[in-house]
Amino acid sequence: MRPRHLRTLAPLVMLAALAALAIVGACATSSHRAARMPAWRAASGPPSALGATGTCASDGAVPTLDLRSSFWLNLHDFLVVQAKRRRGVEDESPGAFRPTLADTVPARPLTTAERARWTRALDTYDRAMRGSMRVDSVLVMLNVRLAEAAEYDELPDVVTGTMVSADLAAALREAAPVYREVWWPTHDRQNRAWIAATRARLDRDGACLMRREAALFRRPWPDAPVPVEASVYATWFGAYTTLDPLQITVSSASIGTQGANGLEVLLHEAGHTILGAVDSALTASAARQHRRLPSEMSHLVLFYTAGALVRSVDHEHVPYAQAFGIWRQNAAARRYFGILERAWWPYLDGSIDFGAAIDAVVRELDPA
Repeated sequence: MRPRHLRTLAPLVMLAALAALAIVGACATSSHRAARMPAWRAASGPPSALGATGTCASDGAVPTLDLRSSFWLNLHDFLVVQAKRRRGVEDESPGAFRPTLADTVPARPLTTAERARWTRALDTYDRAMRGSMRVDSVLVMLNVRLAEAAEYDELPDVVTGTMVSADLAAALREAAPVYREVWWPTHDRQNRAWIAATRARLDRDGACLMRREAALFRRPWPDAPVPVEASVYATWFGAYTTLDPLQITVSSASIGTQGANGLEVLLHEAGHTILGAVDSALTASAARQHRRLPSEMSHLVLFYTAGALVRSVDHEHVPYAQAFGIWRQNAAARRYFGILERAWWPYLDGSIDFGAAIDAVVRELDPA
């Protein structure tokens, strides 16, 4: 199997790496309180502007987002987050914070036998995570395989295969009856409520915004449907995408995935599949201008663009990166936001073309 490439909705790590700085400010606190939401900067113009992107094209293929709630994936994700909690690891970013404990409180007290089964499963997950470079890597590694098991009441060997160790497969099977009885009804209802609310927004604005996004990024959407798994937990940032094979996983309970934020998160995560032209153009421009290109520059462009697109149809929306303090976390973040305001916004506004915007962004980067 080819390596699975991961793109997370994780700008806190990304920006810190670009700037070689530690994460600071509200995004590094344990209070889980979202930063104060600022107004959209005046430099961005009125939210309905977006120039060439302000009207919906009637043609152009858009991906089918297959939103679903899968038992085995949610069980796996819940075991990961419960094992983290047991170790005292609470590393969620502000946007991933879950404002209610309803997803962790059991529907009834566990029996002695159930508690023993659940504890053994958590012990296995704890050992697996201690052997990983990043705690959430265990979650990401298995999610696609477990999503494939959604239709099975029992976890078959053909699904687990070589991607799931024998110990983890045994832990999942042992914990499944307890989870199905005590937590799954609540989690499934929560997932399906999020799916219904998000589907309503997609039905209203999704096709329009996805056509705009593809036009802006100069790349067509993939033909195959894109699976979107709603889950009780989706890494410390609340959402992520695997590209090989393609799957989006979104926390249905995080404050940063509700309402218009949920629509922006899906535009962002799906947008990872169509960034190739942006990446290539940035690389070529950096070579011509002898500039040092941050490895995640296109990811920053994606953040900025997805937020602006949603605000073009919902004037009250504060883009995710602003609402949760991402652009304000340190000097590097503020600098990149300023570059995008000055150099990329005119492209979204229809004032300049794609090539001019790419060159303008690169021109403000450090010399190579």
